[in-house]
Amino acid sequence: MSIQILRPVTIKAKVTEGLKVSLGKELKAALQQLDDELQQLESQVKRAQLTQTISAQQQMQLRQLVEQEKAKRADKKAQIHEEMQAILQLPLGSEIVQGTAQSLATVDVGDDFDALVSMELVVEDGKVIAIRKGDASSGIIV
Repeated sequence: MSIQILRPVTIKAKVTEGLKVSLGKELKAALQQLDDELQQLESQVKRAQLTQTISAQQQMQLRQLVEQEKAKRADKKAQIHEEMQAILQLPLGSEIVQGTAQSLATVDVGDDFDALVSMELVVEDGKVIAIRKGDASSGIIV
């Protein structure tokens, strides 16, 4: 008797110059989005101050909230800059974990369950180059 189960499949990417450029573009877009959010936040605060009569205490609370949001976004920007540096340091040909997917697997009595659920899919420049049983917990998560 056998059953079918869903198993996790680790998606790994082989590091190439193209992958580095692609990841760099994604991170630059994330930085731009953070900058846009900050500008929108500032615009909303100015609009609120001009259109509504709010007390000095409310203005101070609003300013504190804005400063907290700015600090959060500054932290995110610093983290993104660190990720950008890490990408530049990745050796060509190494493999990084990009995520997980699921696949069906047939399980029979006596199967090695650990080997069954440790599957990897390796991609290079958008093409699958390997499907292998492996250690799903290894690698760098991007």
